[in-house]
Amino acid sequence: MRKHYYKYTKQFGLTILEALISTAIVGIGFVAILQMVNFSVQSVDSSGERTKANFFVSMLAEDVISHRYTIDGRNENDLAEDLSTNPWRSEGDESRICARQRATTDTALTDTPADIYGDQVDSDTSIDNKKNKWQRIFKDDQFLKCKSDRDVKRMKVFKICRWGAPMCDFDNPLVYDEPMYIGRIQINMNDGKKRKYLYFQADYKIMGHYQALALGGDDGG
Repeated sequence: MRKHYYKYTKQFGLTILEALISTAIVGIGFVAILQMVNFSVQSVDSSGERTKANFFVSMLAEDVISHRYTIDGRNENDLAEDLSTNPWRSEGDESRICARQRATTDTALTDTPADIYGDQVDSDTSIDNKKNKWQRIFKDDQFLKCKSDRDVKRMKVFKICRWGAPMCDFDNPLVYDEPMYIGRIQINMNDGKKRKYLYFQADYKIMGHYQALALGGDDGG
């Protein structure tokens, strides 16, 4: 019994220095874990934004392709032709400022998404209604986050034909049909660091045999 007593009297525990070193090691481990958690949360958020951007880019392209025969009653232009002369952007004619930065006490934003099909009046053409829907989706940043003026959402359609300017934006002698329309969609995220682009064929018009002969060429056949 006495031997065991003398054995434990020789154990004096930890010194202050040893305790401080142990605490520092444990603290460094916790800091690393917290940083990993923060990075994981940011990665999940960024991944979610990119997934939504993919959906919206596909939606814009499908809207243009599916409504390529939609005619503007004011000037008889179809949607692709209208976008080639009037490119669309979420900020409209204003400089790009995030909706949360534009909001004031008089025009406070809510967390409830607006009705994207609301406020469409009879005087608006179908092309105007389509563009208004896009504005409601993107302008108030309720579906995609906006961090700075670099987070732009824009769409432009380029008109390509073999006759060149002023009839088309670009001339290409290999285009045997009537003008071909190539759309370009750009969505920037995360202060412009993440970008989503999509190029797609917005419309095309097949040139008839007699039209090709009248132009002194062939019909590509």
